[in-house]
Amino acid sequence: MTSAFLTVSDLSINSPEKALFEGISFQAQAGELIAIMGPSGIGKSMLTRAIAGFLPDTLSTQGSVAINGVEVNNIPMIQRQPDQRPAFIFQDALQALNPLVSVGGQLTLALTSSKTKPSKTQKQKIISLLEQLGFSAPEDTLNKLPSELSGGQRQRICIAIGLLSSANIMVADEPTSALDPITEREILKLIRQSVKNNQVAGLLITHDLHSALECDKLLLIDEGTMLAFGPPKEALAASTHQFCCSLRDLVA
Repeated sequence: MTSAFLTVSDLSINSPEKALFEGISFQAQAGELIAIMGPSGIGKSMLTRAIAGFLPDTLSTQGSVAINGVEVNNIPMIQRQPDQRPAFIFQDALQALNPLVSVGGQLTLALTSSKTKPSKTQKQKIISLLEQLGFSAPEDTLNKLPSELSGGQRQRICIAIGLLSSANIMVADEPTSALDPITEREILKLIRQSVKNNQVAGLLITHDLHSALECDKLLLIDEGTMLAFGPPKEALAASTHQFCCSLRDLVA
């Protein structure tokens, strides 16, 4: 796999009424997991969707988003080359999964990019990943529809789809919000290992400071701008903004 990276330079996101984000600049290298933190409702998901290429038509962007050295800002995801399309692990698993396609069918499509029957090796890779994600009967799970799974199970299937993708960038939008704390820690560890082992660039939207501190870099945003970016503890120490101060109090 070629070295994956993401470079965002002076990115702004605008609605017809106002600027929603201005001056966002950071870089994610291959094998790095970048945590993105900010107050609830500040637009963290909107920022990553701008990077991925599927903002609503009512919003526009300026600045630069380069994936694997290619400028992709304002190019919809569907029009990008495969290595310029991030894998996206959505927070809302029920909407992210196709209700009419079996779990096995959706996982196979993520792995093979086709509807053909997976090889024995590919099927074993899928089963092994489901086992790592805590499914006790993975082969039975493959035959089920999303509606037959619990909310936590559906979320883990979304994570599996992202991990099976061959994308060079992975975006995880609060991927463990529906899971219990023990499973949450295990899955976040799996995401970190996958980013490192597969040398992809990862973005993790999270409200959990402990998870952010275990990432390679931390991007802090509030009030439409970037507060700090860098190794987590350095980023927390770099700003006197109230949000950063509140996070530092939790670390102390």
